[in-house]
Amino acid sequence: MSNQAVALAAGAALGAVTAEPLRRRGGRAPVIGAGVGLVTAAVIYPAARREHERSVALLVEGAVVVGATALAAVAAGRAPVTGRRLLALGWAAHALFDFGQGPSPDSRLPGWYAPLCAGYDFALAGQLLRP
Repeated sequence: MSNQAVALAAGAALGAVTAEPLRRRGGRAPVIGAGVGLVTAAVIYPAARREHERSVALLVEGAVVVGATALAAVAAGRAPVTGRRLLALGWAAHALFDFGQGPSPDSRLPGWYAPLCAGYDFALAGQLLRP
């Protein structure tokens, strides 16, 4: 098994373990927790850059932060089931971003981080969709 596959599986396990207690609380707690988590996950990439000069990658990462924040705010204002569904889409989209982002020479993040994060994101998205 490759290092990336191990990181993906480990991330999925972490995402499931993290989401389960949050999901059990019910009500708005999963929406608020998942929204804050999504914004935090989005901020990690630009925060880990070695250089913060204007670049296409930094602009894309900044747009992801803005999009995640907007989605979290919209989800927080909806009924809990709708909010969880919106955030599940956001987490799944962030997993795709992780796959596209991958390791970058301008990032302080290790090569295993993107697959670990993608696994976490997909698992959390799946948990948010559960009743």
